[in-house]
Amino acid sequence: MNRIRKTLTSMVAAAAAAGALVIGAPAAQAAPCGPDMNLAGTVSALKYGCTQGQFDSLFRNAPAGPIPWNVVMNGGVRPVGDANPGATDAVAGLWQGKHFYNGWLNNRVLGGENVSASVFYALSARDGKPVVRVDYARSGIPFAHDELRQLPNGVYVGYGYLDNNAYVDFWVYPA
Repeated sequence: MNRIRKTLTSMVAAAAAAGALVIGAPAAQAAPCGPDMNLAGTVSALKYGCTQGQFDSLFRNAPAGPIPWNVVMNGGVRPVGDANPGATDAVAGLWQGKHFYNGWLNNRVLGGENVSASVFYALSARDGKPVVRVDYARSGIPFAHDELRQLPNGVYVGYGYLDNNAYVDFWVYPA
């Protein structure tokens, strides 16, 4: 179990370090960050423009929304902190999103589907309000979970947790 925990933590750190080596969009070109933009605008803002405070506000003010059902969702991820296009691009080669089924999902990793998880409503470890929770115990990673909330345009924003500490911000949206 500790080996899995160390591996996951190392992967997040490596993605953040790789992102530091890639130059992203200059701040002047950063997209605005708000809950009511179109899908493409929101995805761009999450990758290039949202500060951590803006991301947190989007999550805090969004409802849990419906649990996705039998749908493939594309995704993006960045280390917790301000927009990091380099890290997002580095991870894009590894993680492409999630495939939701009926009460469970597979992560879309390295062109395939693996790392299964149960999906259900729960209360957030962050603020105690309802979220769509993704629990990785079924994959042998009981200390990992994700929390999601839905923006008005259908994009879900959330956090990936290890030991109840948020390590990544991420978003998923219909493919």
